[in-house]
Amino acid sequence: MSQRIIDLSGGMAMVVTDLHGAWDVYRRLRDQFLALQAKGAVDHLVICGDLIHNEGLEEVDASLDMVLDVMALQAEMGTERVIMLLGNHELPHIYGLTLAKGSVEYTPRFEAALTRFDQRYKSTLKRKDVIAFLAGLPFFARTKAGVLLTHAGAAADVASVRHVERLKNISHQDLINSADGELKKFDIGSLQRGYSHFTGVSYEEQARRYLAVTGPDDPRYNELLRVLFLSGQNTDFDLMWNTLFSQNELDVGEGTYTKIVRNFLQYVSEASPNEQRVLVAGHIGVKDGYAEVGKQQLRLASYTHAFPKRAARYMMLDCNKPVQTAADLVPYLKPVFEDAQVPSLAPVKAS
Repeated sequence: MSQRIIDLSGGMAMVVTDLHGAWDVYRRLRDQFLALQAKGAVDHLVICGDLIHNEGLEEVDASLDMVLDVMALQAEMGTERVIMLLGNHELPHIYGLTLAKGSVEYTPRFEAALTRFDQRYKSTLKRKDVIAFLAGLPFFARTKAGVLLTHAGAAADVASVRHVERLKNISHQDLINSADGELKKFDIGSLQRGYSHFTGVSYEEQARRYLAVTGPDDPRYNELLRVLFLSGQNTDFDLMWNTLFSQNELDVGEGTYTKIVRNFLQYVSEASPNEQRVLVAGHIGVKDGYAEVGKQQLRLASYTHAFPKRAARYMMLDCNKPVQTAADLVPYLKPVFEDAQVPSLAPVKAS
């Protein structure tokens, strides 16, 4: 089973977040990591999820190329040196689910790119290899410094150490097998008609759009129906989904959220070799590329969620040096764009 929680007991980690298919920014940060690593100045690259799904034009969306590049880096340098955490934008592709925000549909473009990739007769990798890579991504990286790295932040659904243990042991394949087993108990045609009635669009049209399948004979044709059997009261799928999709302080306000962060770190610590005192996550837009959310969380934006984007930051984290508060991490933030005219690294509080 893949590790959902990994440990970094030492060394310097270069931490980046939410690049969302922006190749030029990814290449800039990757090359910076490789240059620093060659000098012995950094040991780990940690990408905190949401590497994929650009909201711009298709020709500027390098999501698949970036994933393939990370896979190549891991093959060359090892998964302990190059680490990618699972983000909410990667998760739907593991299960054949759709993802949209307002009028923006995220998943069809990446699914179409995977189908085209499968058709490259000279490629040694296939769609299944990319999905297997995404399915193997960890959710959290714990450090001896006491800094917990993840994608979204603290989730209220994680309300005990037992929930942390459940996340630690999640198997995507078991969840898929369970949903597919339930699916086989029903008349598929009736489910497809019900799905079409609910959405107002024929099932075949949706399967072609959202899964990029060739037609009803494609073995992935019915994957959209999995959504009917994945969710349920207190299921592991819902726990994982809510952990990766939580809007955190935007949902409950910073006052309530800081209590959630404190409890979240406590539960993770109870299941960890080292106490985890500070949480670092991306996922939500922040002014000037970072923000302290209370004393125990730092929001980081390495491009897409930085406002303005030229204020994007990455972090150089000593995984062994104890960290007590989010403010302790501020001096270790670096500008992604060295030539950017950005504010000084004075503490910024989330609004």
